[in-house]
Amino acid sequence: MPSKNQLATKIKKWVEAALELSSNYTGFALPITRLTSIKSLCHDAIAAQKFALYLSKLILQQASDAPCPDNTTPSEWEIHKSLMSDAIAQMYCFQESPTSVHTQSLWSLLKQIDSHQGDDYRNVHWTTVHFVNSGYLLKFKYAICCFVKPDFNYYAYRLAREYTECYAPTYGTGLTPESVPMLLEVAEFWCQYYFEQSLDEKFSFLLQEIHN
Repeated sequence: MPSKNQLATKIKKWVEAALELSSNYTGFALPITRLTSIKSLCHDAIAAQKFALYLSKLILQQASDAPCPDNTTPSEWEIHKSLMSDAIAQMYCFQESPTSVHTQSLWSLLKQIDSHQGDDYRNVHWTTVHFVNSGYLLKFKYAICCFVKPDFNYYAYRLAREYTECYAPTYGTGLTPESVPMLLEVAEFWCQYYFEQSLDEKFSFLLQEIHN
């Protein structure tokens, strides 16, 4: 496990990236691989699971505030939101009692999510890419994998990546000015998890510059 100084440095780099993107940024998107250090922060499954639940609640709130996506019917959209709500409830149950019954419930939800993602597979740059129906459900898939897969730290990274990555013609794909709120939410979790302090308390000077 990294030392406290190493942990602080990792989190600080994300805040610095948010500051860079907030300051009338005109360059290309910052590499999304800046988030790979999340793998080292997930030193055990409990850390990954708490992170997954934290982001899942934020993602569900985003979905609840969003209109029905263009490629989804209103009835399908309600099913998607119901699946997300069920997943959060099952995550809570697993954290309270990580039994095989709750593990199977999460596996069942994972299969249901996959069944709603369609079968649009295309060859892109000599590899097969699955074009999913719902980015929200994809994030929840990664969140559930943090509970049921042995490589939980990899899925915690994929979840954070999917949550923060944005695209704009001006910047390309990666961390863009639009990513700043989500990037800070990721940093906020890990700051509170390891230091029991908010970002405003731990990195007040940097946060003041972002908010100004």
